Amino acid sequence: MLNPDLLMALHYCAVITLTGAVTSEYFLFRRGMSIEQVRKLLIADSLVALALLLIFITGVLQLLAHPLEPRVVLANPGYRIKLLLFFAMAISFGYPSRLFHHWRRSLRQGRAPMVSIQQQFWVVWILRANLLLLALIPLLAKLAND
Repeated sequence: MLNPDLLMALHYCAVITLTGAVTSEYFLFRRGMSIEQVRKLLIADSLVALALLLIFITGVLQLLAHPLEPRVVLANPGYRIKLLLFFAMAISFGYPSRLFHHWRRSLRQGRAPMVSIQQQFWVVWILRANLLLLALIPLLAKLAND
């Protein structure tokens, strides 16, 4: 039915893509960005959204292809914490993504967007927290498999 090795490979590729895209966002985002930097930031943000979607889809398919029933797997506290952290990470990307999306209008007009100190503070801390979660979630995955 579903090839578990292929699902696992796609899942890991999406996690690696997500890590690279979030790291790129972290290093690209700053006050006084050029138009080219903003465009790169928008590409990285699109990759984050695509990677999150792929991680979710392959994760659900892996859950369905698991030899145990899904309710048995979901009963594992390590697995539930991992899911909770993943959804927290996915939801937290809402603020930066909305902010970056609003910049498209100013890019069409040929000017770089203005970033306030408050926006910079929140986006940087959200990206830092998500990088930390990206380091913690694989550890919880190991606990979930034991």
